[in-house]
Parts: sequence; C-alpha cells; structure tokens
Amino acid sequence: MSGLLGSVTGTIGGGVSAVTGGISKGIDSVKSIGGSGGTEKRESILPTMSPEDTGYMLPNYDFAANMPMPNTVGVERDDTLGSVVSAAKGVMYYADMIGFGNSSSAFTRGMPFRKLGINFFTKTGMTCSNGADMWTYFEGIPKGDALGKTLEIAMENMKYPKLQGLAPGIIEDTKAALNPRPILQAAFGNPYAVCEQVTKQVGDDIGNIIEPALKNANGDPIPGTGGERWVYGDVNYINGVPTQTRWVQKLDAKGNPIFITQKQFDTTPKTHNPDGTLKKVSGFEDAGKASLVVAVVLLCGAFAFTYSRKK
Repeated sequence: MSGLLGSVTGTIGGGVSAVTGGISKGIDSVKSIGGSGGTEKRESILPTMSPEDTGYMLPNYDFAANMPMPNTVGVERDDTLGSVVSAAKGVMYYADMIGFGNSSSAFTRGMPFRKLGINFFTKTGMTCSNGADMWTYFEGIPKGDALGKTLEIAMENMKYPKLQGLAPGIIEDTKAALNPRPILQAAFGNPYAVCEQVTKQVGDDIGNIIEPALKNANGDPIPGTGGERWVYGDVNYINGVPTQTRWVQKLDAKGNPIFITQKQFDTTPKTHNPDGTLKKVSGFEDAGKASLVVAVVLLCGAFAFTYSRKK
C-alpha cells in the first residue's frame, strides 16, 4: 500500500513539475518576444489608434442644441405690440422649421432658416476590389423626398418649399433605417464589392464640421458648449463647402450594388492603399521598367543597324 501511494505521489509530483516547467517556459517565451532575441518590438499589443482615426465613429449631433433659440430669431419678452408680433412670427418660424426648413410665407421671410442634420462618411468594414476601404455616405440633411415624388411636385406647383424640416427629416431617416437591403446584404450578400470614388458634402448645411457653441441673449458664446467634432479625417473645401472624397459601393443604372466573384476580386490589381490613396511604385520597379525600355531601344537599334549593313 505504501509502495502504491508512493508511486501515485511520485506521478502526481512529476506531473505538477512538468506543468510548472511548461508554464515557466511559456512565460519566458512571452518575455522573449519583446526582448533582444524576439522579433516583436511593440511595447503593447493592445490597439493604440484613437477611435476617431478608425473611421467607425458616428457623430453625436444634438438637434435641440442646433435649433435656433428664440432670441436669435427676434423673439423678445415684453408687453409691447411689437413683442406680440415678434412672438407670433416666432411661432410661425418654428412651424416652418419643423415642416419645411425654410420660409413658407411672407411672415417668416428673411428669418435665419436652416436644415437640421449633418452628412458624413463612415466605414462599412468591407474592402473594395482595388484595395481601398469601402465607406458609406449618410445624408442626415433632409433631401425633401420623405413623402414621395408626387407630393414633392405638388408642393412645388403650389409654390411651397421642399419638405426639408425636422419632421420630414425624421421620416427620411426612419425609411432608411427600415430598409432591409443593408441587413440582408451583410448577412447573405457578396463581400467582393466594386467601388467608385465620390466627393460629397460633409457637416451641416451651413458649413460647420464642429458643433458651434450656444449663444446667450447678447449673442456671445456660452463657455462649455459646442466643440463636438462631427466629421473626422481630411476635409477639403470647395467654394466654401466642406467635402470629403471616399470610395463607396458602385451602383448600376437601377441602383443595385455591383459585386464580382472572389476570383475576379483576387485577380484585380490592388492599386490603392486602405486609406484610398494610390500606391507608390518603388524605385526598384521604376528602375526595372526604365531598364526594359532602354534594352528594347538598344535591341531595335542593333537590329536596324544589322539590317542596313546587309543591304
């Protein structure tokens, strides 16, 4: 019995020693990764890129904060006839902001209207056939087609502005959110996309890409408000309008996304970097191409010289 117990104890002890030795070697191997004998030189294996640089950040747009305040549209608190008129105009102004995003009558003409919302690009997580990251363009500024083309034409015939107010904008966003195509495409679709490069307006309708500060009754900025960045990455201004250029899903004449097979995707030259810029040809490749051209020219010259001597 004591011999059996000793054997079992020895076996268990040997197993523990083996496990302990394996763990020790594993720790030493991990340590050596960043040491002089390893090839890994990073101080940390955790992601170091800021969330803003990933392209997946969605802007935090506050509709209430960007709705003009009563004092900025001429509404004043007083007991005069003028204050009553300005209050009535203020009511009409906010009704137009909700419905049209523009003036619909002489009472509100000339008041500071604007369309609420922002446009921006965000990454899809897919790669274009040319090697660039694929983006999607989100139009948060109302387009005016929330209730269909027929009503849009009818409103235009009655000399009313387009429905680009807050309420139609919500309807447009809801329609886009309820569209099942993106979800079905992500679940069952082809991941090998053909892209095209587009340049689109970003930011709000008055050219802001950073949320402006709120203003007090005197029109001065209120400290601690605003400053929220809506658009990340490089921004180019065209006639004062902020724009970005990105690679997006290419569509056919019917508005359907264009895809290719995996074989076509793999054989398509990856001419662009993930950030959408063209890849630079290395100096070695340039020299090789130049040498080939020189060799062809010399060969042609030698052939022409030999042919002329024979004649």
